[in-house]
Amino acid sequence: MWVLLISGACVLLSFVEVEQYDRPCRKVNVVIDYGNADVLVSKTDIDSIILKTAGMLKGKPLGYINTGAIENSIRKQAYIAKVSVYENNEGVLFVDIRQREPILRVINKNLESFYLDGSGALLPVNPNFSARVLVVNGFIEDSYLKTPNYRVNIMALADSIYIDSMMTNLYKLAMYISHDKFLKAQVDQIYVNPQREFELIPRIGNHVILLGDAHDLDEKFRKLYAFYRYGLNKIGWDKYSIINIKFKNQVICSKQ
Repeated sequence: MWVLLISGACVLLSFVEVEQYDRPCRKVNVVIDYGNADVLVSKTDIDSIILKTAGMLKGKPLGYINTGAIENSIRKQAYIAKVSVYENNEGVLFVDIRQREPILRVINKNLESFYLDGSGALLPVNPNFSARVLVVNGFIEDSYLKTPNYRVNIMALADSIYIDSMMTNLYKLAMYISHDKFLKAQVDQIYVNPQREFELIPRIGNHVILLGDAHDLDEKFRKLYAFYRYGLNKIGWDKYSIINIKFKNQVICSKQ
């Protein structure tokens, strides 16, 4: 009896597999999760990639659709963080996508522009869409064109002996600012000076904040908060042109 039951189940499964193999694709459902980011890749872009990779899918038997090839083609798109392609028993092919989330737009000393995302990867600028993120410019040597596969070693950030690089420090600073409501609203731009130190351009106040390197950010911004609250709130936000928080336990202000 058990042999007959198992054999019958296998036969039924084979019929289901054959039916699913021959079932025509009724619809392609593309869903893109942008998170908190602006649009950098559209459904039209994805439809174009699918068409070039697998042709017209609607009406084609599901068994003739190479979902792996479609995934690989979409994954090669620079703005894609994750992609999954699968089908259901109703003939619907699902394409689930998560877009990368830029945190910083970099303009290097040669005026080449590119993004740095939350995973530490470099992304090209999309001529059709623009991400509204923090901008950094100045004396930056790094180039997307020369190192398109570069990625910040995030795991090494917790190691006290990791080697500093401009992109690593920019990643640390941009992530810190993006996770702080006040700084995210106040800091409009980062400038890298010839000494490879960071200067912050605020939205409110006619001054420049000299930050120095990307170390001890908690202490530096704690001093800035205190100075804003107990200093500039009383004497005026345009009192000084330079606020220097580079040095330990000091806030040095000057007028031009």
